[in-house]
Amino acid sequence: MFFHSLQLKRDFKSISLYMIWISIIGYFVFHLFSGARGVVSWTKLSKEIVSLEKELKDLKEENEFLENKINLLRSNNLDLDLLEEQAQSIIGFSYAGDLIVLLPRSE
Repeated sequence: MFFHSLQLKRDFKSISLYMIWISIIGYFVFHLFSGARGVVSWTKLSKEIVSLEKELKDLKEENEFLENKINLLRSNNLDLDLLEEQAQSIIGFSYAGDLIVLLPRSE
């Protein structure tokens, strides 16, 4: 009876130790995939980086275009065609013989 009780205690300790190790390994495997720095988060962040890099490229191109347009409107380098185009679009200026075509706004 005593020997059987010792064997049962040893088996229980052994099983408990295995369960603790399985829990620890399970914890780390779970967080490896779905934690804040896991594989799933890394994949989402990678896709977001690509999207934001494209947006940054588009904004840099738009900024370059606007800087060029501003440079053409400066007094030391005034482009009269661009000035006329701005006057037509902002204040509705047009010459008597101009043909005006109104297009629907695209949003």
